Order: sequence, then structure tokens, then C-alpha cells
Amino acid sequence: MQTNLKSEIMKTTIITFCIFLLVLASHAQKVPSNTGSKVNQYDAQQALDFHNKARKDVGVKPLQWSTDLAKYAQQWAEYLVNSNNCNIQHRSSLGKETKDNTGENIFWGNGKSYNALLASQSWYNEIEDYSYRTITSINFYTTGHYTQMVWKNTKKVGIGIATCPDGSTIIVANYSPAGNVIGRKPY
Repeated sequence: MQTNLKSEIMKTTIITFCIFLLVLASHAQKVPSNTGSKVNQYDAQQALDFHNKARKDVGVKPLQWSTDLAKYAQQWAEYLVNSNNCNIQHRSSLGKETKDNTGENIFWGNGKSYNALLASQSWYNEIEDYSYRTITSINFYTTGHYTQMVWKNTKKVGIGIATCPDGSTIIVANYSPAGNVIGRKPY
């Protein structure tokens, strides 16, 4: 009798866990095959999943992939390569008009092949310098990539990639709505 009860409890637990995994998988956002940029679907999915794991770790809702933001990010990555001699600068620092309330992370790498996931991991590494606090004009510069990734009000992300003539890589992520509001905490 005791063995039968244990067996039934184990069976129920396994079934419940399987249902949980199915529900979880059905809520995971899938990146479309046309990502909106030169980032392929696989790399975009890995970067989105990485962002969402970072967000889950701090208790905020997951991001959705935006093909519009990916197109926007791609345009800026290509501008930096073709018109700015591969110098990394944010749109706003060059006086370029930006989409309303859009945040931006930029990555530059040389010496190996870089992708959207590696850029996302680089931005995430700023967590080492971050302790949960209000964003200021001082701490923004050392942790702003990370805090943009986990900003609680941000809902969408899109990423673009371009290659410089010397083989280095520029990766741009755009977020909507923007994070890193001075005087607020990210989550």
C-alpha cells in the first residue's frame, strides 16, 4: 500500500513538472526567421534568451524581439562602419535623431568572431560593478549597459551587427522603452 502511494505521488509530480515545462516553453518568445537585421535567427534567439535570463534573475518580465528595433539597430551599426570610420558613438552623441524613448547598447570587438550573444554577455558583465542603487550620471557610465538590459519598464529589444574593414565587429542593441532614467532604480 505504501509503495503504491509513493508511486502515485511520483507519477503526479513528474506529470505536473512536464506540464510546467510545456507551459513555460509556450510562453518563451521566438525570434522570427526574418530578424529585421543581419543577426541570424539562432544568434538573435540566444541573445534574447540571455537577456531574459538576466531579467528573470532580478524579477522583471521578459523582453520581446522587435524586428523594427532590429532594423533600427542595423542601420546604426552600418552607419558606424560606413560613415563613422568604425568609431563607437551613440546616436544622440552625434546629434542624430533617435526613435522616441529608445535605449541603446553598443559593443565593439576585434580579434575573433563576435555575435549578439557575446555582446550581450559583455554588457551583462557590468553586473560586477553594480549594486542595486539609483541610476546617477556617475554610475551610469560603468553599469549602464547592464541596467538597460534589466530595466523593468523595457519591453522590446532588437539587435544589429556590422563588420568594419579591419575585421572588427560592431553590435548595436536598441531597447523600447529606454531605461537608465537618472534618479530611478532599474527594477
